[in-house]
Amino acid sequence: MWVRFAGLLLMAMLSVAPANVSAQLYPNRPIKLIVPYPPGGGVDLMGRIVAENLSENLGVPVVVTHQPGGAGTVGSDAVRRAEPDGYTLLFQASVFIFGPQVVKATPYSPLTDFTPIAHVADVPIILVVNPKVAANNLAELVEVMRKRPRDFNVAVSAPGAAGHLTTLAFLRYLNVNPGPEIVLYRGTGLGLTDVIAGTSHVMTETVGVLMPQVKSGRVRGLAVTGSKRSPLAPDVPTFAEAGSAKIEIASWYGVWGPPNMPPAIVERLNKALEKVTASPAFVAKLESLGITPRYKATAEFKTFIDAEARWGVDLLKSMNVKATE
Repeated sequence: MWVRFAGLLLMAMLSVAPANVSAQLYPNRPIKLIVPYPPGGGVDLMGRIVAENLSENLGVPVVVTHQPGGAGTVGSDAVRRAEPDGYTLLFQASVFIFGPQVVKATPYSPLTDFTPIAHVADVPIILVVNPKVAANNLAELVEVMRKRPRDFNVAVSAPGAAGHLTTLAFLRYLNVNPGPEIVLYRGTGLGLTDVIAGTSHVMTETVGVLMPQVKSGRVRGLAVTGSKRSPLAPDVPTFAEAGSAKIEIASWYGVWGPPNMPPAIVERLNKALEKVTASPAFVAKLESLGITPRYKATAEFKTFIDAEARWGVDLLKSMNVKATE
């Protein structure tokens, strides 16, 4: 009996030993950080900054790999199907958690099919208008849009992104039916080009992306999300300061892994990302781009994601947003 028990115990120990050894040695080879969008966008920029600093902290290369397609679902799904060994990670933005609400073909649940690792940063959203719009501040824009809502096209660069949610929150505040037309674009650049040209009239996007155009006079900045003004846009009031509803929406960034990652590897990545977000060089770099470093460890990140999903899905449904093909 004792021999049999000892044999079973040895088998059990051997079955978990490889995982424990792997976790203890992690990382000992390059890590792939998948950005599920083309190069050049905000997620790519942030992903590269995080990868560079994470590589320095972990002592192995962290290589950004682009796998675009399906509004971010192709690269994200590649991470879901990867081995949960910590060598394939996902860098995504807040739009990720609304995938099933805006893209019918989303092949996963962002809330249950991934391992949240850490939240690393967020960035406020700014509302801008074409300079020919007869509104020098948000109150004037609200007045003219309520009087003639169908005269306005509102540009949205990505369904479910923070800019889209900010647009919906603002239009819900306007409370006119029928309201302004929302025009969906394939990317910020195309939408911004039309706003500058006057084909579309209003756009909400991250401060870092739109402020160069505000400073050049090509668009006019009227309000930013959040409880305080952005250092990149000190002359632009918050929505609450401008007399509108208080809109706290931000685009935020985080790191996920495949499901069922070993807790020890998740914790190793967590500690590394905590150090990254506290690094003076990392903080200075992000703040120069109008981005706020904001670390949340796994448990807090998971709670945050669940809360974001609840109110975001409610907003999308309340504004009758349907998933696209």
